[in-house]
Amino acid sequence: MAPKKVDSLRKVPLFSHCSSSELDFLSTRMDEVSLDPGRILISEGQPTDSFFVLLAGEVEVSRKGQPVRRMVAGEFFGEIGMLDRGSATATVKTTQPAEALVMSHAQFRDAIKANDALALKVIAAMAERLRATDPG
Repeated sequence: MAPKKVDSLRKVPLFSHCSSSELDFLSTRMDEVSLDPGRILISEGQPTDSFFVLLAGEVEVSRKGQPVRRMVAGEFFGEIGMLDRGSATATVKTTQPAEALVMSHAQFRDAIKANDALALKVIAAMAERLRATDPG
């Protein structure tokens, strides 16, 4: 498969445990996209239909209109909606030109089914984020 995509995935902490063949498999299920500044990728309260791995640039995550964090290359978002098919828990918007790898729900499901370790890492990362934003 495209070596550039595999090399990009290899640099993402979420995929650091994956073998070359697993990265090759994942790369066939991800689309490369270039994103303009100010683009809303996920809207709070709306269904989430994509999982993003940020390769370059930056996005702002906000809840109820208030910024809560910024994400940079190597980070991912959209996993909660991929796992439960519920509404987005936050809005994610690009703050500058960005490059990302994107999976649809079907692509994400295929990747998770094929790699138990990846599924566990996504779930652990999701739990960590939820705990970090829990005020109690």
